[in-house]
Amino acid sequence: MSATLAKRSPWWLVAWPFQHIRWKIVLPYAFLTVLLAVVGSYLATQLVTGSLEERFDNQLAEAGRSVSDRVVLKEREHLETVRAVAFTAGVADAIQAGDQQSLDALVRPIAANAAIQRVEVLDTRGARLTALRLAFPDVVAYEQVFDADSPAQWPLVQRALQGQPDDLGDKYAQIIDTADGLVLWTAGPVFADSGQVGVVLVGTYLDSFIKQTKTEALADVTVYDFEGTPLASTFAIGAASTEEGDLHIAPVVLDQSIAGTAVREKRSLFNRNYDLLYGRLELREQVVGLYSVGLSTEFIFNEGSSARTKVMLLFGAGMAAVLGIGLYLTHQLTKPILSLVRTARIVASGDLTERSSVKSSDEIGILATSFDDMTARLQRQHLSTIRALTSAIDARDPFTMGHSVRVGQLAMMLGRDLGIEETRLARLEVGGYLHDIGKIGIRDAVLLKPGRLTPEERTIIEDHPKIGIDILRAVDLPEEVVRFVQDHHERLDGSGYPRGLRDDEVSIQARIAAVADMYDAVTSDRPYRSPMTPGEAVDLLRSESGRFLDPRVVLAMAAVVDEWEDRRKREPALRGFKLPDLEVPKVNV
Repeated sequence: MSATLAKRSPWWLVAWPFQHIRWKIVLPYAFLTVLLAVVGSYLATQLVTGSLEERFDNQLAEAGRSVSDRVVLKEREHLETVRAVAFTAGVADAIQAGDQQSLDALVRPIAANAAIQRVEVLDTRGARLTALRLAFPDVVAYEQVFDADSPAQWPLVQRALQGQPDDLGDKYAQIIDTADGLVLWTAGPVFADSGQVGVVLVGTYLDSFIKQTKTEALADVTVYDFEGTPLASTFAIGAASTEEGDLHIAPVVLDQSIAGTAVREKRSLFNRNYDLLYGRLELREQVVGLYSVGLSTEFIFNEGSSARTKVMLLFGAGMAAVLGIGLYLTHQLTKPILSLVRTARIVASGDLTERSSVKSSDEIGILATSFDDMTARLQRQHLSTIRALTSAIDARDPFTMGHSVRVGQLAMMLGRDLGIEETRLARLEVGGYLHDIGKIGIRDAVLLKPGRLTPEERTIIEDHPKIGIDILRAVDLPEEVVRFVQDHHERLDGSGYPRGLRDDEVSIQARIAAVADMYDAVTSDRPYRSPMTPGEAVDLLRSESGRFLDPRVVLAMAAVVDEWEDRRKREPALRGFKLPDLEVPKVNV
């Protein structure tokens, strides 16, 4: 049957399954879903990545502002300390008297109150009268400084001693390389009634300053001289000269930074990618150096990759859900259509017992119901035509009136008891109706002879299956019907006719036909003998079981004999009088 359907199906439906209506619905739907998912994930990823880049840019700019603000705060802190020392009563007198002990006693509390790291007081010749430094970073305790530094030679001290004011007054700032390291100094004069008597220096170690600045800026900070050489950095420089070299400012960037242009540069430092923002380090509107703030771009890529993965997973899950729902809905919508198409193909192949089994209140359900009603009407007409032909065959012999109808109905009962499906039962019925159609070609002198037949006449009679097949050859009948008509006189031991089949060569249709035909023949009136009782007929069948007849079919006959005989009494068509409407095989709908 499947091969027949494949032959009758359009080649493009067999070779290209995507032409089915289900795929015509699913494929555009799936394409649009995938397209929207791809575009949506791309846009969402771009938005997330753009947001991350914007946050990064803002954070880098904020880090630069934090450094500038921190420098201003440190300058203000230094200036307040310079003023506090310069204007403290007794400081000028102690300087004039060269009283280091008194000066030290006056300066220490002021330095401790401001947590200043370095404080020095010089006389007018630049000689140190007192030099204090914070002994421990976490403990406010000072110690005297004794080193080889000569503050009198520092430019900011010279300007303070010479009284060279700038636009903002008489305070000065500079980064000095001392014996303790780089120090950010602020200097201011000390006056007495007689005039200037000395200079106050307040300083912060540059390393300490940029470490505190990094904490506030949340970025790595580097301070450079005017040649672009790094002076101090929160990067791990100093371990190798190549690391210091990595931080040098390129000439073009250096020139732009000194000119005050905001410069941003992408660089690879210590095997990591950074964005650096350069600025001028200004104290009292004096450029004392350059600085840069650096942020690693790794987190952008990491966060962007993580965000991209999450977005793709989200859209992927959404797409899978949408596709799954779409496929389910499409399956539910097209399932009745495909069932109707399958039924139409089977009916078109000649099986009028098939039904679509579609039950719904929509247009497809109405179409399916109408189709099933049409098929049922065609089946009834088909069976009525065959029964009319059967009646014409049986009418030639009043003693066999109704024989073909009874064989068809009995074969269907036997098949049902044997568990054969309803579609094949209908073919058994048709086969029973048509099994003796070949007798049309047998002349009456032989067919209606009341006495025993001669061997020649027996040979003529045995030709009726062949004649029947020749008659039905032009009719497109199912294989089961053809086998019923052709082989209903075949026997398991090979003694049957016309082909002499044996054992497994004898089909189940032929085996059922043999039992049904023999039972009806021996239980019907004949001019040359009386009919057997049902019990006698079943005993006869049992005696032939295993040799001529299939034992399973004989057992089925014994099981249905009472029901069958009851039907024969109740139904006139089975008694051979007239042919009203008979049972049409019921198909589960």
